[in-house]
Amino acid sequence: MATLDLSWFDSPEDEFQLQRLDESISYLSGRDTDRRDIEALLAIFERFPEHDGFGVFWAILHCLERLPGYEPALLESVRRTPGNFNLLMIKRMLNSGITQSGDQSLAELIQEIADSHHAGERARQIAKRLLPPSGKA
Repeated sequence: MATLDLSWFDSPEDEFQLQRLDESISYLSGRDTDRRDIEALLAIFERFPEHDGFGVFWAILHCLERLPGYEPALLESVRRTPGNFNLLMIKRMLNSGITQSGDQSLAELIQEIADSHHAGERARQIAKRLLPPSGKA
């Protein structure tokens, strides 16, 4: 079972760290993972909510989408720190026809973020763009 520790990653601008992060993500491919691995990957999105890691964060997104059972941790991540990539993952779920995760309506979660005072302005704007044209979920 893989246990990913990404606490060392503290700069999405550092080329060496990005390369090491990308290698860590590749390491997970084909390995047994658990919730801690999912949370470690989502923590990158939370620590750097407005960054893309010069493309490496896309590798995290694709890795997470291949892992079974990532959805509950994703919803918790969005509630804690909504940002570009975890909100993008919610959008991708909605676009694929997934409207619920457990008891949570994804549209209602997006509405909560759009209305939230604790979310950053960019996250609120992203959430508002994800809402249906009527503006309410």
